[in-house]
Amino acid sequence: MPIKRSSRKAKSGDIFGQPRRRPKMLRAGLYARVSTNDQQTLPMQIRALQQYTARRGWTIAMQTREVGAGAAQRQFREQIMEAARRREIDVVLVWRLDRWGRSVTDLLATLQNWSISGSVSCR
Repeated sequence: MPIKRSSRKAKSGDIFGQPRRRPKMLRAGLYARVSTNDQQTLPMQIRALQQYTARRGWTIAMQTREVGAGAAQRQFREQIMEAARRREIDVVLVWRLDRWGRSVTDLLATLQNWSISGSVSCR
């Protein structure tokens, strides 16, 4: 009985018969926040966000660091939101969702604002 051997075809790199597309180079906006100056997590947040963007091959277009406890207006958060509306950035990255919004209602309002303006899609 003859021995079956696997074929030695070169891999094409196709995915399910479709050519593999180059990943889109996204422009990321990084947002890090702590409540008080004495917290040590701000550098750790920034480092984690930078590593995340590097692993995906994205470009860091904007990076903000904010210190403040429950401020009614977060100046740097507003700047990054405005950059997203103007399409200067494609992705907003935060270390954890509680760093972005003070409450679930606040987070949902932000997402709704972006979806209505059509500036950012949530993934």
